[in-house]
Amino acid sequence: MKYLLSTVFSLLLATVLLGISATTSAQQAPNQAQQLEQINELLQQNPEVIPSVLNSLQQYISSKKTAEQAQQDHGSWLLDNDDAHPWFGNENGTVPVIVFTDYDCPYCKRLEPHLQKLVEEFPQVKVINVLVPLRQQSVQGGNLNPANFALNVWQNQPEQFAELHDLLYKKNGLHTGKSLEQIARKTGTRSQLDSPKATPTVIERNYRAFADFQLRGTPAIMVGGQTIPGYIEYSELKQIVQQTLAQ
Repeated sequence: MKYLLSTVFSLLLATVLLGISATTSAQQAPNQAQQLEQINELLQQNPEVIPSVLNSLQQYISSKKTAEQAQQDHGSWLLDNDDAHPWFGNENGTVPVIVFTDYDCPYCKRLEPHLQKLVEEFPQVKVINVLVPLRQQSVQGGNLNPANFALNVWQNQPEQFAELHDLLYKKNGLHTGKSLEQIARKTGTRSQLDSPKATPTVIERNYRAFADFQLRGTPAIMVGGQTIPGYIEYSELKQIVQQTLAQ
């Protein structure tokens, strides 16, 4: 029971803190005072949970500082680098949706149709794909992994990229040299598959951003000041974008 109470109050405090940070100062002042009073009363009634609540608060502050530093280090790289990150939607969209993604990731494959639908429904959205090939850095029977191949096409044959991007996601399971060869021939991008790795520095920088934001897997979505680790359904993604537009 003591552990349960500790967990509950830790979650309560984290929720309150996150809620406070997500509102404007004009909106939060009355609610903040009331919430702090409620927390103080609960802690006085249940002093055994204080260490756990304190630990949760310290972890929250540490994570917040880490995220703020990562934003300073990588914000421009992620948001203002169309040559490095394949994007679709509105080039000047007011709602950027950053997606850390991997063409070999099954959940990324499931998420992709949601992102395509999102830009159709919301003309304010720009989807920015940050490629992080976590599942395999090299493919069986091939010289380039799907991310390097896609970036070569994005930079050198952008008119073929949309078709290539779609086909890379539609492949079930992990890519192989054979699957990339088939896609390259179908899209007329064979030369980009044979070219040397022209984009390793992009991938390396993407890895650093991924690690500094303390992400653990793909997909990971950043939109409206929120980070969503993992796959979500379209209804949830749409709701977040609507909330971002309403701010």
